[in-house]
Amino acid sequence: MKIVIYGLGKQAEMVHYLFTHDSPHQVAAFCVDAAYLPAENTLFSGLPVVSFEDLTAHYPATDYGLHIAVGQVKARQRIYETAKAWGYSFASYISSKARIWPDLITGEHVFIDQVMDIHPCVSVGNNTMLIGCRIGHHTRIGDHVLMSGVTVGGGATVGDNTFIGMGTVVNEGISIGQNNIIGSGCLISRSTADYAVFSGAASKPRAVDAKRIALFRK
Repeated sequence: MKIVIYGLGKQAEMVHYLFTHDSPHQVAAFCVDAAYLPAENTLFSGLPVVSFEDLTAHYPATDYGLHIAVGQVKARQRIYETAKAWGYSFASYISSKARIWPDLITGEHVFIDQVMDIHPCVSVGNNTMLIGCRIGHHTRIGDHVLMSGVTVGGGATVGDNTFIGMGTVVNEGISIGQNNIIGSGCLISRSTADYAVFSGAASKPRAVDAKRIALFRK
């Protein structure tokens, strides 16, 4: 399938590379909201760039699919739902290098990168992005979710529209509510309510100078 990638940042550049080298899809162009169109350069990674608002005129849904290279949960949902209403299909990317089992259930427009370890009996919803995670057996992940560098125990549930940041651990059997924001380095040991927000304590520098530690002595 020929596809258009939404986005002009480093993530879009990476997604273009992955689709080009590890998928049957062919990237034809990029798009972004008109407010973010480059003033002069109309090429990105050597391909045309058009406004999202004019996408149907240049790359109609009858001939092209879409992949959204945006991590921000609500923005990603807005673009997905708008394009779906216009009749677009979506290209998922599931890395050939990811460790997954044949019974993995995925919705449409899923991104699963190569640093993934997913146990059997797992389901992943629509428009969800998983980067560098370890997902335990019998876990259910909802729609419009972004998880990066997260460890999830078996039998857990992650609600729709939730973000979970790097280094967070979700214990087995936990239910994460919808619209949660869980920052980096958290330990979630109890189920959470909808719209909950968690942040881990940032590490503080020690008073000792690194030159006084044996590892750094000359």
